[in-house]
Amino acid sequence: MQKRIVIGVAATAALMASVMGCEKSEPAAEGAAPQTQEQAPAAAASGVESDVVAMPPPPKDTDTVAQVGDATLTYGALNKQVDEMIEASKKLYGQDIPSEQLPQAKQLFRRQMTQQFIVENVLAQAAKAAGVTVDDAFRAEKTKELEARQGQKLEDLLKSFPLGEEKARAMLENQFLEQKLLETKVFPTVKVSDEEIQAELDKVAAQTKLVSDEMAGYAKQLADGSATFEDLVKANSLVKSATTFPADQLPQMFPDKAAQEALASVKEGGVTGVLDIPGAKAIFKVVKRTPAKPADEAAAKAKAEELRARLIKGEDFAKLAQENSDCPSGQRGGDLPPFSKGEMVKPFEDAAFSQKIGEIGPVVKTDFGYHIIKVTARDEKAGTTTASHILIDARAKPASVELLPLIKQAPMPIDAKTLRDQLTEQRKREAAMNFFNEQKRALKVSCPLFPELGAAPEQPKAPAAQQPLPVAQPAQPAPVDKPEE
Repeated sequence: MQKRIVIGVAATAALMASVMGCEKSEPAAEGAAPQTQEQAPAAAASGVESDVVAMPPPPKDTDTVAQVGDATLTYGALNKQVDEMIEASKKLYGQDIPSEQLPQAKQLFRRQMTQQFIVENVLAQAAKAAGVTVDDAFRAEKTKELEARQGQKLEDLLKSFPLGEEKARAMLENQFLEQKLLETKVFPTVKVSDEEIQAELDKVAAQTKLVSDEMAGYAKQLADGSATFEDLVKANSLVKSATTFPADQLPQMFPDKAAQEALASVKEGGVTGVLDIPGAKAIFKVVKRTPAKPADEAAAKAKAEELRARLIKGEDFAKLAQENSDCPSGQRGGDLPPFSKGEMVKPFEDAAFSQKIGEIGPVVKTDFGYHIIKVTARDEKAGTTTASHILIDARAKPASVELLPLIKQAPMPIDAKTLRDQLTEQRKREAAMNFFNEQKRALKVSCPLFPELGAAPEQPKAPAAQQPLPVAQPAQPAPVDKPEE
């Protein structure tokens, strides 16, 4: 019922073919610099007890944020970039970042843009040392790939970039250089042998047989009555609770034709045989089938009016909400968190902000159905209202089926070519990350504002299979959400 508000700068996937993962850290306070031992409170250093804590002075514009070889990022330059990102966010979304969230958003911008500076300069200086440059042929090849991936011409992509076309071109040129460096100096070292491919295929086949044999054993136990479906689920299944699915979505969720036919033919309370589903093998129990329900506004309105009459006679609001409301808030007795104007659908908002506190208002119709609203508090200063409500859903409901799965993970079927491509991409990521860390160590990268960004492993460590390539990305603020009902 509430509208979701997300404030941030959109990812520029149109320009970035691959991005570098970000470590997580707690953002510092607005404008704060990391505290060094020399900046520790004087009272603590002298051993004198005091309630007054000496804070370090704020950074100066000329202070160094990060140093990569001969490239320096100052606090003033970083803050200028942050201001540009704030303006880009406003232009993109048509609204400001809420003032109470601005300090955190700015610090997140600082961290991501500092990381971008480090990545770009580490790879740019490595390219310079290796004599790698981007020629017109390479630029044209990568531009063609980008346009095919995005379905748009480069000029249109550049014009839509929130930081402006000039910035977009500079970032794209950096990416081309990074790609040329990796493709020239790093990726040629990546090899995958035929023996490795066959070993992986044999492993997949062995794991698949193991799961197949296990599931066949469960099917036999069900057939001879030596175990109940619920007991097998409790002891062995990856998923241990039932889930309800719209019946018309089952073909998309279960692409295998045999699985679709089995789920369609089993009666309520019955179980399927062993089915192949993406990444798993499963047996399903059809717990319940619910037929489609057409929209019935007259019945929904009549029920809402009947409940309102009972409330006016003195019945407990929370109890009736728990028993009748079609909104998830019914589980909380209909209670909603405080909300401001613009967060609720308009008819609900108009009623909630006009009703007197404590009264049971008239039935209100929205696109969700019919609501009975009781305002419980109002904060004029904050501009918020707190209310409870009961929703009687008047919308049509499709047919659904509730399934309890006995499911075990199984390898996805794979052929030799696909496996070779996957292993090659994985090793490219590992090689790129190791190369990046080697260059980072050689350049003695430092980052006083975010020390963890300047650190590099002493020994190369292979990242997880899906670790992205170390290519710079534009900063983005975290989403700022309002809970949805």
